[in-house]
Amino acid sequence: MSELVFPRELINSAKSLKHLGILEIAWDWQNAIKAIEYLSKYNYVVLGGDVYNKNLEPTYDSWYINKNEIKSKEEFIIQAKKKAISYIIQYHDKNGDEYFYSIVYERI
Repeated sequence: MSELVFPRELINSAKSLKHLGILEIAWDWQNAIKAIEYLSKYNYVVLGGDVYNKNLEPTYDSWYINKNEIKSKEEFIIQAKKKAISYIIQYHDKNGDEYFYSIVYERI
């Protein structure tokens, strides 16, 4: 099975978290939502994510979803997507534009 490759637009807008010793990337709120939409389109489930400030330092805010709450694979992908997007929109509405979001996902 080949690894998921994000579209160039999402790759170019991503910020590396390598300086934290994390081999992940984070996006601003709009591109994080685009990434979540892209992941769910290709049957990846968003298990959760973390929030970083404008200096790409952890805020220790995060979200996650438990797999045992959901019955089918399709329902899990949909519910996880809804939860992730809702969290990011609410966080943005409360705290503004200066935050970035990393996404934890897996293929199911």
